[in-house]
Amino acid sequence: MIKVAASAVKRRENSPNRTGGSKGRSDGEPMKLSESEENALKRLRDELSGRYPIIDIRLYGSKARGEGGPDSDLDVMIVIPDYDRAMVAEIDDIIYRINLEHDVFISALVFGRDELEKGPMSESPIYKLIQMEGVPL
Repeated sequence: MIKVAASAVKRRENSPNRTGGSKGRSDGEPMKLSESEENALKRLRDELSGRYPIIDIRLYGSKARGEGGPDSDLDVMIVIPDYDRAMVAEIDDIIYRINLEHDVFISALVFGRDELEKGPMSESPIYKLIQMEGVPL
């Protein structure tokens, strides 16, 4: 079982949001991933790791924070050694197939390591957010 939402909520339970409350569901319980979502994320991790030199895969966004609903997408960041358009196109095809097979919607950002370590992306708000709330798969 991927305990993604629970671990993210524990890290952020003392972090105030814009309204002064704490992050997470209003009843205090973290949003759990559905069986289909867990299976899709495991399949994505296993398939990508078996085919490509993946450096990092993280779930972030509402599902990682425990705030997602049943219709929320699964935001995933994938880091590869070097940004390669052909590889990214193949990764997109794999994600598309997994989305159809598991009736989920994985939305992925794919970065090359250099973009994140040396380029302007290292200072971008989205990357900082992923570093803060992202949960490694």
